[in-house]
Amino acid sequence: MNQSIDFIKQVDLENFLGYLQQLITDCTLFIVDQSNSAIIYEFKSTRFNPSIAQLTKQKILNNLLETGKIHLQSATASIELLCHQHNINVSDQHFTGKLFLVQLLQQTEITPTEQRFQSLAETFHSQSPEMQRMFSIIERVAITEFPVLVRGESGSGKELVAQAIHDHSQRKNKVFIAINCAALNANILESELFGHVKGAFTGAIREHKGVFERAAGGTLFLDEIAEIPLELQAKLLRVLETGEFTPLGGEKSIKANVRIITATHRALREEAKQGRFRQDLLYRLRVIPIFIPPLRDRKEDIPLIAEFILSQQQSVFHTQPHLSDEALKTLIAYDWPGNVRELKNTLLYALTMANEKSEIEVADLPDEIIDTHLHSSQLHDQVSEKPVYPEEINKNKIRDVLIKHQNDLNLAAKELNMSRTTLWRYRKKFDL
Repeated sequence: MNQSIDFIKQVDLENFLGYLQQLITDCTLFIVDQSNSAIIYEFKSTRFNPSIAQLTKQKILNNLLETGKIHLQSATASIELLCHQHNINVSDQHFTGKLFLVQLLQQTEITPTEQRFQSLAETFHSQSPEMQRMFSIIERVAITEFPVLVRGESGSGKELVAQAIHDHSQRKNKVFIAINCAALNANILESELFGHVKGAFTGAIREHKGVFERAAGGTLFLDEIAEIPLELQAKLLRVLETGEFTPLGGEKSIKANVRIITATHRALREEAKQGRFRQDLLYRLRVIPIFIPPLRDRKEDIPLIAEFILSQQQSVFHTQPHLSDEALKTLIAYDWPGNVRELKNTLLYALTMANEKSEIEVADLPDEIIDTHLHSSQLHDQVSEKPVYPEEINKNKIRDVLIKHQNDLNLAAKELNMSRTTLWRYRKKFDL
């Protein structure tokens, strides 16, 4: 494929596209401009479920589409894709950009009867009191249209909170669009937010709809809102005040029918005091604040989150090893400055080092995690402490209930009248 790409760089744009269409009989093609602000050409995208096609394009425009084998899921379909990315340069057309080749591996349609409402505890794999309080706020705010400001450290799951609010709202059947404001420079970000008309600036070869327009009827999540430049903050404030926006180079205002959720890892009040964030915009965005507890403050969730992450990788590593007691102790001793994202990366590393063993040991963990455990004077270990097991709960009963519910921990824990965490401890004790 690379040799073909090199060859078609030399020809004109029309022949370039024609040659590609002959070349990719089993792939879908997307081409974006140099600024990654617009998909200027797509071929055979109709082979995808419409919601998946839209999700794929959103990930491309937000620089979130990974290369290699990936899994995407919407409310109506589940799909496996193989993605390739290439830089292109058609010299005599003065065009540069990126080309995405997406091969469909498997697609499963999800009918309404198959859709299952997922509780927030299941979504976040948490039973901690701190997270339960957050779930209560999410459930209450989801039924409103008020702006929400999510505050949390890097890797704590701010987008997951925004998605949960959307999924529990009246807009759940409409689009959810997330954009990272820190990932784009001011000019590109303005175009991505509000769109532009053809000829609005050099390189604007076609009209581009911004996320305020593309998210019509749905939810718009603006991550890292503190990174928006001051001049752009003023334009965002006007949208919140008037409910309208004007694309770059345009003359006609457009109604903005979106639910706004923003997020940041910064203290916006302090940013406002320092003159880096408009105070009037802060008041507009911070109608309902939600704070995500860092992972170090809810270490009782680590076993549940780890179990979920390991189960997700079973198809990739062809095994689902369990954590040894000492490995779990080590994970609990660590403070996780990178939160759940760092925990996931750590477990992926450990899976690789374990090399398909049935159990992940301390030696399989990254050195910095092990060093923290070795030098820790006190382990805040709520899981490794020996729990009290009631006499009436025995191995056979636990096994029978797990088999009955096909290892669904939520259903099994409910029948046994215990929390998921307690059931997890029993499974470890009885080696189930």
